[in-house]
Amino acid sequence: MLTVKSSEETLEICRKEFGDIRTPCETVPLKSALGRAVFEDIAADQYIPGFNRTTVDGLAVIAADTFGSSDTIPAQLVFKGDIPMGVKSSICIASGECTSISTGGELPQGADAAVMVENTEDFGDGFRYILKPVAPGENIVRKGDDVCPGKPVIKQSVRINAKDIGALAALGITDVPVYKKPVVAIISTGDEIIPADKTPEGAQMRDVNSHMIAAAVKNCGGEPLTAGIVKDDEEALSAAVTDFLPKCDILIISGGSSAGERDITAKIINRLGKVLLHGIAVKPGKPTVIGNISGKPVFGLPGHPVSAWFVFQLFVRPLICSMNATEPVQHTRPGILGINLPSNHGREEYVPVKIQKDGLTVLPVPIKSGLITLLTQADGFVKIERNREGLAKNEEVTVYLF
Repeated sequence: MLTVKSSEETLEICRKEFGDIRTPCETVPLKSALGRAVFEDIAADQYIPGFNRTTVDGLAVIAADTFGSSDTIPAQLVFKGDIPMGVKSSICIASGECTSISTGGELPQGADAAVMVENTEDFGDGFRYILKPVAPGENIVRKGDDVCPGKPVIKQSVRINAKDIGALAALGITDVPVYKKPVVAIISTGDEIIPADKTPEGAQMRDVNSHMIAAAVKNCGGEPLTAGIVKDDEEALSAAVTDFLPKCDILIISGGSSAGERDITAKIINRLGKVLLHGIAVKPGKPTVIGNISGKPVFGLPGHPVSAWFVFQLFVRPLICSMNATEPVQHTRPGILGINLPSNHGREEYVPVKIQKDGLTVLPVPIKSGLITLLTQADGFVKIERNREGLAKNEEVTVYLF
């Protein structure tokens, strides 16, 4: 029999044992920084923009010269010339003068606003006529309005998105300090498991878990290291664990975690380190093993793909994120259960569901832990608490989106 822990107790054990582990810093080029967790605050060392510039095509003016102007009584300003894009202007305007300017161009000295070209007239007489007044600061961006030296641009532990890439490019930061991706080694076990590119014979099954878990590791910011398939042999699995443990930050053994005679994952963890728990009060995923070998987390996931997937998402993913000082992002949406959903297992249960066309009703996807393709039909899952006997039809639920 397994002495099980609740999901909360399991997460607390992981936090207590491994919560302080962080991967080291590495520097990556800007083009490779997307999705990486920033190792330290990145601050500006310059003004952005580095000059006063306009946000419209039109005329650079002194705002006070336009006050009271209209279509019938336009303001008449002396035209001082054009300011080409990308060129630092030597022009300085005084009251009663203006220059033409393009969007993004540098404002001439003396100007404090810009008038849109559609609110101006040019009759070719050396003057420009303003048909609508502007306020000081209108249609311009001042030096440092975006950032100034010393201002944090991206905080530590933020995962860099496309907008952040733009901000870093604007600052000229092309080498970015980030947390190294946690390396997650994945060992598949089982005499019946064969590579995915082979044709099963008899009761053989293709290796699903190593491919699925490797993809999940990448998806949450880790670096998968596939260790191959190992037979149900204690010495062979022990050798594989000993070989791959120094190469990774987290080790996952897929299969061999339940309480049967041939399930040897817990034995090997206990021999090489310490079993922290064997059994979690969740469905699917009860026979999970979590251990510590040489200070590194080792997970024995159930061999059934659906069970392995849920255990990874619930317990391994948070640890991968923690090693980069981040929190996993879990998107949710409300839903209304379309049928009664009983549960009397005494375990916290996770039920895959599909959101119906009305965008609100959710129905469970009938699935067993040994199956995986039906999971692709689900949009997410709902959680049934351990102390509940199920969920009722028309009950409002939270859908945890895949």
